[in-house]
Amino acid sequence: MLTVGSSVFIFSAVVERSGDDAVQDIRLKWRGYAPVLLIAFACSIVIGWLLTLYSAVDIQISLGAVSLMVGVLYIGAKRGLILFILSVAMYWLISAEHHVSDLLIQTGLLLYPVAGLCAPLFQRSSLRIKRMIALLLIITGSLFGIVVLFIEQRLHQMDSSLLILIGLIIASGVIVGDYCVQAIERVIERKQVSQQMMELSNRVILEAEKLRQLMNVAPMMITSIDANGCITAINDAALVQLRRAFPQATRERIHEICLFKLEEPQRTEGLVGTIKMIERSRQSHANESEILRLDHAVLYMNVAPLWYEPGEQLTGFVIVGQDVTEIENLRSELSHVEQLSLVGKMAASITHEIRNPMAVVRGFLQLMKEKSPATLDHYYMIVMEELDRANSIINDFLSLAQNRVIEKEAGDLNTIIRELLPLMWADANLRGQSIAFYAYEQLPRIAMNSREIKQLILNLARNGMEAMDDRGELRIETDLVDGEVVMRISDTGPGIPADRLDKLFEPFYTTKSKGTGLGLSLCLSIAERHHGRIVVDSVEGKGTTFSVIFEQTSTNEETESLTEEDED
Repeated sequence: MLTVGSSVFIFSAVVERSGDDAVQDIRLKWRGYAPVLLIAFACSIVIGWLLTLYSAVDIQISLGAVSLMVGVLYIGAKRGLILFILSVAMYWLISAEHHVSDLLIQTGLLLYPVAGLCAPLFQRSSLRIKRMIALLLIITGSLFGIVVLFIEQRLHQMDSSLLILIGLIIASGVIVGDYCVQAIERVIERKQVSQQMMELSNRVILEAEKLRQLMNVAPMMITSIDANGCITAINDAALVQLRRAFPQATRERIHEICLFKLEEPQRTEGLVGTIKMIERSRQSHANESEILRLDHAVLYMNVAPLWYEPGEQLTGFVIVGQDVTEIENLRSELSHVEQLSLVGKMAASITHEIRNPMAVVRGFLQLMKEKSPATLDHYYMIVMEELDRANSIINDFLSLAQNRVIEKEAGDLNTIIRELLPLMWADANLRGQSIAFYAYEQLPRIAMNSREIKQLILNLARNGMEAMDDRGELRIETDLVDGEVVMRISDTGPGIPADRLDKLFEPFYTTKSKGTGLGLSLCLSIAERHHGRIVVDSVEGKGTTFSVIFEQTSTNEETESLTEEDED
């Protein structure tokens, strides 16, 4: 019993006391617990043979053959060959006399081939089948050994007590063999269960960590509390908000905070509103949502109860909040923009109607001028110039206010500029200024409305000339940069202060004494309708450059053919 039991003890000690990682490495390399079983049964065989030295009978009987047989069943014939060689070696070292029968019986020579053949079936069978296979092999081997002893006529020299002893040893072999199989299976089963529990625990920890990272990545404030109001989990966004009431709050000590037991300095507007939502959710057993308008932000809060089983035991609440401050601001700005759009439409309609009586007034002024003395011509001219100026302001306002759909066709920007050069030179000569034009001759054609592009160029050119003194130079150039058509209009004026650059294109913003503030707004509107943009580069004391950048358009691009609404 001690012989076979030692194998179970060694196997159990190694497996149970080894770390899970070590056992897992063994299982991966050796396809199971084969190395541990090999060592355990080898030690058992050695112990069995050493015990035969103290045998009180003439025939040395070792239960190491049982260890050999069970070991081969578990580790297979190839690895079991090591146990067989060890058993034969121990036989030659320990036995005083060597007989064929002893060699067949005690070394396991009879059991090894049969156990090796049965090993594959044994390893994939249930515990019940494994026990049956082990018992059949032990009984069969024992009976065959008795037959061999009878053939050698060695049993005739023994008395009945010796035969009884041999029977008891065989019965012990059957018992310890069965015990060995059951004990090994229990150890393996416990280790497998332990390993499964460890894997399940690691999986739970991994999923918990994934959930924590997901909570932190989510652009929302997420907090869970138990039924007593103590915080059980919180993400980074919610922790930032909580620190407004608890400046020293940390994730490690967050469970010490109870929302239902807040002191007066900690009862901030946000926490008080959240607690009220929790109480309503507790009473209604349903989700509660509310927008909390705080001093520092606008939060959309949602509180949901958590149940052990639906409708039975309340275990806590989950609080989800979202900062909607920007959304609320955008909604307010959108409402303001809609109001401005309505006012703009009304103003455009009014200014359109104003032009008709202004045209009548100008016509009668011209008629009165012809019939009045020449001394009054100067006054008539002032009135008509102011009427023309007012009409020009109305035209700019209408161009800016009306969101018109224009007809475009592929055109050459250099050609448009050359057509305007005589007009710009005439204006520059009156001011004592000069104009220089540098054209990029391989400039691609772009989709444009020539009338609007001319208006854009003239507005930018006149702004540049008005900013310079009587010896200034206006520089106009075209270029192709990264596949985009670029037109630059540069002046040598005093430049624009940096704090005014952001306001240049705002309607009605102007630095001129008689300006309307609509010219640059109109230029930006024209550029955007042509899928372009305007970039301003200004250095105080040196001048300003307006760069109009257009997307390149192929000549076979589909022309926009929607008709333009009549301004008049």
